[in-house]
Amino acid sequence: MNNKILKYDQYLNEAMKTGSIELVNPSLNKAATIIARFVNKKTKKDFKKFPFEMITDMGSGVMFYSSKGTEAFMVTAAAAKNPGIVGSIIYFSDAANAKSDFSISSETFPIVKLVGEFVRLMDKKYVASIQESMLLERRTNRAFSKEEIKMIEAKLAAGMAVNKIADELEVPYSSIMNIKKGQQVAIKPTAAETQNDMTLNDKVKYLEETMEDIYEISRRVAAGAFNSLFISGRAGTGKTYNVERAMKDEGLVDEEDYVMVSGAASVIMMYKKFYQYRNKTLIFDDCDAVFRDENGRNLMKAALDTKKVRKISYLKKTKAVYDPKDVSAEEAFNLEESGVVPNSFEFAGRVIFISNLAKEKADPDGAIRSRSILVDVNPDDATLMERMERLLPHLEPTEMPLKEKEEIYEFMKNANDISMRTFVKAAGLKMSGLPNWQRAATRYL
Repeated sequence: MNNKILKYDQYLNEAMKTGSIELVNPSLNKAATIIARFVNKKTKKDFKKFPFEMITDMGSGVMFYSSKGTEAFMVTAAAAKNPGIVGSIIYFSDAANAKSDFSISSETFPIVKLVGEFVRLMDKKYVASIQESMLLERRTNRAFSKEEIKMIEAKLAAGMAVNKIADELEVPYSSIMNIKKGQQVAIKPTAAETQNDMTLNDKVKYLEETMEDIYEISRRVAAGAFNSLFISGRAGTGKTYNVERAMKDEGLVDEEDYVMVSGAASVIMMYKKFYQYRNKTLIFDDCDAVFRDENGRNLMKAALDTKKVRKISYLKKTKAVYDPKDVSAEEAFNLEESGVVPNSFEFAGRVIFISNLAKEKADPDGAIRSRSILVDVNPDDATLMERMERLLPHLEPTEMPLKEKEEIYEFMKNANDISMRTFVKAAGLKMSGLPNWQRAATRYL
């Protein structure tokens, strides 16, 4: 081989003689050559084939470099599912840059139908004109109110020409033509509809902010910045979820650093938990029955007080508690080992109380609220449904496909109880394979 090859054809011939040319396959090589011939005819940029297979992050194929500039393009093979031989054509305005400018693919159409557009897209002026047209289209995409559409339809029915209607209303000709053809046009919302949308968006934003506040304040309670937090309001809105998330993110371990007490808890059970976690965090979730008991309310008042250390007592006669004055240290130890607790102790823990009742029902005299930070959560159905739709990808069960979640969301619009919990339970019925899950969800959830 000569030390210097003056022409590309000579270089190609020399490469062929070595037997080292490795194009992807003869069919792709032939197709790529035909494409290059067409591109060269249209662009006059004299693209030359590189005589070896080119392998890049975008795949392998045949590369062509312009002898009149920095441009290049690559022709890759089609995947099995794609029509034809060629999979894509990839364009580089600067061949030295590994990042391409654009590509066209044969996923839907044979590449032969797209080569003309590929050539046009290589022209910066053509691309600029497309962008300008798109911008102009957006500017002229006129939305009509329902009343305007009725009026235009009446004029068309009366035989009035499209151009006259467009001139009279000072709107694009194409917009009137779309109405004449029965095509869908953008509907301009009424002032009332716009106000309703704004109101709903505001409500959803307020609810999202409230959930974030519950999370942040719960973390501060767990860290000891506040003694207590009282959360009241509608069930199934995410109150408990955000409190539990706060505990985990604060680094607390369940039943070591904090405890969650749920459901029908008796007053003595709550008292024992206060003693057991007297220097930690207690979360009472849906334990509203305690408020109906005077002793329970007094217990909560003492625990939720603003003092750093609070004294809590249970003075009713019961075998569940003992009086430290009546027993020795050894006896007290043995009693506590058996689950009996002192009838009075100092409490330095933190308390989060979550109720599904409205604040006025959960705390009618305001005594609990006055001792604690209060967050009340009471969104209406529309607000809860809107937030639920936005959270669909993240709602449990996370492994359920989004399309199936959307089906459950549609069911929720007519559910007896609109809540996050109902959504999760309905999803459980569907995932179980129950053939009539919607009927079961309607009747039993």
